[in-house]
Amino acid sequence: MKYNKIKKCEAENYQGKNTNLEQQKCIEALKIQLKNQQIIESERDQFKQELENLRQQKEESASRINVQEYVNQIQELKDQVIEKDGTVKMVQDLYYMRSTEFTDEIQSLKNEKQALEKEKADLCSKVNFQADSISQLTFQLQDLNHELHLVSRQNQQRPNNNNRHYNNRRGGRFR
Repeated sequence: MKYNKIKKCEAENYQGKNTNLEQQKCIEALKIQLKNQQIIESERDQFKQELENLRQQKEESASRINVQEYVNQIQELKDQVIEKDGTVKMVQDLYYMRSTEFTDEIQSLKNEKQALEKEKADLCSKVNFQADSISQLTFQLQDLNHELHLVSRQNQQRPNNNNRHYNNRRGGRFR
């Protein structure tokens, strides 16, 4: 029995050694896998950190660039607005000046037109007055011509004693 016990112990021992050896191989394999896993995780963490650093650097530089770019664009837009406001003011001033000039010129031309119309009316009145005067003088002249004609006829019908001396010299009818 002792022998059986020993054999049993030896078999258990051998079996335990085999199990132990297998377990040790398994443990060694697990240790290697663990070590590889740790290396991979470490490298992954390093890559993650590097990636995060790159992302932050990119965001910081992009933010600085974008902010500065936006500031520059805003300033350019402000300058353009100021320039355009100046242009608009200048155009409004020119329009006001021109409209004032035109208004003054229009008023001046209206005044000149009224003066010319008054002068025209005065001249028309003078022309009408002169035409009336000419008509009256023409009528008087016609009357005078008619009277002259009548007097001339009367003078031809009767001898002129007043011109006797003249007629004698000329060898006229009365000597």
